[in-house]
Amino acid sequence: MRKEELEKIYSVVKSKNIPILVLDEKWHTLFKDKDKTPRIAELEKKLNDALKKQGQITNDLKELRKLKTKLIEGVVANMETLDSDPKKQKINSKNQKLIVEANEKIEALEDEELEMPRIIREANVELMIECVTVSYDRIKKNKADIELLNRWINEMRIELKKKLLIKQDKEMKNSDTYSYLHDILGQEIMEIFDKSDEEKT
Repeated sequence: MRKEELEKIYSVVKSKNIPILVLDEKWHTLFKDKDKTPRIAELEKKLNDALKKQGQITNDLKELRKLKTKLIEGVVANMETLDSDPKKQKINSKNQKLIVEANEKIEALEDEELEMPRIIREANVELMIECVTVSYDRIKKNKADIELLNRWINEMRIELKKKLLIKQDKEMKNSDTYSYLHDILGQEIMEIFDKSDEEKT
C-alpha cells in the first residue's frame, strides 16, 4: 500500500472507535503466533507495552495518593505538639518535603495518564492497518490459489469423465466377451474355465 493511501486510511480510521485488537479474541484467532509477520509482532508489542504502561501509571498514582494522604495525616496529627517537640518538627518538615515531591510525581503521572489513551489508540490503529494489509494480501494469494485449484479440478473432472468412459467401455467389453463365450461354449465348459481362472488369481 502506498504512503498516501495509508495516510488517508489512518486519518479516517483514527476517529473511529476500534476495539483494542490485542484484547479481542477474534483478532487472536485471526493472527495466531505462527501467522504474525515480524511487523505485526512488533506493533503488537508496542500496543501491549502502552497498555502495560497505562496500568502501571494507574497503580503508581493510586500508591502515591495513598502515601500523600498518610503523610498529610501525619503532618496534621503532629501540628498541636510541634512547638514543644523539635523531633516532631523535623519529621513534619521531612513529611512536607515528601508531600511536595509526591504532588510533583502525581502531576507528572496525571499528565502521562491523559496522554495514554491517544498513544494506545494510535498504536492500535497502526496495528489494525498492518493487519488489514496483511489480511488482504493473504486473501489475494488465496484467490489466486483458488483459481489454480479450480482449473486443476476442472481438468481432473474432464480426465475423470474420460477414465469413467474407458472403464465403462472395458466393463461392457468384458461383459459382452463373457456372454458370447457362454453362448458359444455353454455353461458347463464356462464353469470349468471359471474355476481354472479363479485358481490362477
